Amino acid sequence: MFPFSHHNKLQPALEYCQQHHRVLGAGQDLSPKQVTMITHTPLYHEAETQTHAMGLSNYGGLAWFSARFLKNALRQREKGEEIAEDIDVLSKKMASVALCLGDSIPVLALSTADIDAILNAGEIAMKWLDTPSK
Repeated sequence: MFPFSHHNKLQPALEYCQQHHRVLGAGQDLSPKQVTMITHTPLYHEAETQTHAMGLSNYGGLAWFSARFLKNALRQREKGEEIAEDIDVLSKKMASVALCLGDSIPVLALSTADIDAILNAGEIAMKWLDTPSK
């Protein structure tokens, strides 16, 4: 169990992706420290409190969070700003979360809004992965 905030709205989706990564054995699952780093950000709290208001399930909410997180890091990278190593590693893993959600579209019960959020997150994840560090 992860140390999520008391709302726990995104927990099932993140646990789904964590399990998916463990099965693949690709080393892309988040460490407990990384989970804490993510779940204690204002952006994560915003995603947790606004998920259902945005018409998203937990999976769509996690995709929305992943997209925003990666977009912020990508903006820094494109400006030529240095990104701390732990944030760079975390961003790669969040890109992997976004891609996991995209791969899982056929097996999850998702709304159109969820699918749109997941596809957007996947697009931003691919852009993050394709953009070289400066």
